Amino acid sequence: MGILTRAVELIDKGQAFAVAVVIRAAGSTPQKAGARALFTAEGAIHGTLGGGCLEAESRRRALDALDEGKAFCFDLNLDDDYGWDDGLICGGRVRVFVDPRPARHRSVYEQAIAAVGAGKRGVLLTRISGAPDHIGATEWREEGQFAQPDAPVPTAQLVQCLSGGEPALVEATGTWYLEPIEPSPTLIIAGGGHVGQATARLAHRLGFAVVVVDDRPAFAEAALYPEGVRTICADIPAAVAGFPITPATYILIVTRGHRHDGVVLKACIHSSAAYIGMIGSRRKVHIIRKGFLEEGIATEADFKRVYSPVGLDIGALTIEEIAVSIASQLVAVRRHHAGAAKSLAEFVSP
Repeated sequence: MGILTRAVELIDKGQAFAVAVVIRAAGSTPQKAGARALFTAEGAIHGTLGGGCLEAESRRRALDALDEGKAFCFDLNLDDDYGWDDGLICGGRVRVFVDPRPARHRSVYEQAIAAVGAGKRGVLLTRISGAPDHIGATEWREEGQFAQPDAPVPTAQLVQCLSGGEPALVEATGTWYLEPIEPSPTLIIAGGGHVGQATARLAHRLGFAVVVVDDRPAFAEAALYPEGVRTICADIPAAVAGFPITPATYILIVTRGHRHDGVVLKACIHSSAAYIGMIGSRRKVHIIRKGFLEEGIATEADFKRVYSPVGLDIGALTIEEIAVSIASQLVAVRRHHAGAAKSLAEFVSP
């Protein structure tokens, strides 16, 4: 959403720029479909297509398009011919769409920005084939409003795109590029100790809407975290249980002891959260799991949802390294990557 917001800002300033977006990628490529960049007439770049030969060639064509005023697609093979000088011989193939007239889409961008800001999600549609005047046509379709008489793409394909979370090219009334857009996922960090603080800083930079909850005022101090991180000083289990948890919510439990962690886990283990991670050694995890099963708090299937010991196994020892391993796992879950389950074998206490 940052790129769309930046586009509106440039349009309002009357600054000439072209939008370039990767709409198809195959093989080894610097970025996948959905990568977007804005190239201004003055030479500035906002966003990225991955750098190297791909971005350089896209920039060259985008600047040329500013003079011609026509939207178009081009294909690029990232082989020896393009990658030799800068060493980026990726071997993949990409298709890039370039639109030198983004100002005509300002209202559409604003619709998407407003919807996402209100916690809604939808699909951004861009037409990439047809008559010259039709190429680049852009529409915003909010979830729940897909079935409209003038919809250029069947509802089923919009639903599939949004549920799958991946951009798609579809043939309907011409060829359309569909891009799912949704609010930033929320990360609730239960515990503002050293691990919680370090993870909050990383997750904020990774695009998560971070909320830190601690019952100790000194650890819920806003000054400890980047601007934009929300802090709550309250009873941790009660705050987590009362939070509006959705499938776009991630929960990290890093309180000051396994008894506290267990109580917080009890408050959220049956929620619809996309991710529940609990810090701790294998022994601690075994104790909490045994107690949950014996007391009927949760089933074996419920506990299998919990990432614990938390984080990817990267051999982390320091607080910052543990935060990196946790942040990496959050990204893996967000991107539906199979490596998300490779947890840490050991844990350094927060």
